[in-house]
Amino acid sequence: MKKANLVFALLIIVVVCSSCATMFSGSKKSVTFDANIKVDKPVTLTVDGYAYRNVTLPYVAQVRRGFSPSQAKLEVEGYESSHVMINKTFNATTLLNLLSWNLLGFLIDAASGSMMKPDYNSYEFYLVKPE
Repeated sequence: MKKANLVFALLIIVVVCSSCATMFSGSKKSVTFDANIKVDKPVTLTVDGYAYRNVTLPYVAQVRRGFSPSQAKLEVEGYESSHVMINKTFNATTLLNLLSWNLLGFLIDAASGSMMKPDYNSYEFYLVKPE
């Protein structure tokens, strides 16, 4: 009976630890965006094609995890549009899959993009007045 309980407990651990980065990190990450100057009026921030309108800086937006870089654009009245490229790095939470020797977890993390994360937690736009 003890052996059956041990096997059952190990099976539960394998299932729970599968795709660790997907479960613990999710498919998006909160990132703070700000500008090099103080902006007192509402702005439009576009991240991964989704526009956040009439927001104030600093602003926290969701950035997709995944293998390809994300792009962010800031539009402020009276200034030229500013762009930021958000590169991705490996999410170490994926390594928790090694605890259970779970190849399926790696595949799920890779397919969901949770295996990667944005390089930084915050990004700053450089605003310039048009000439």
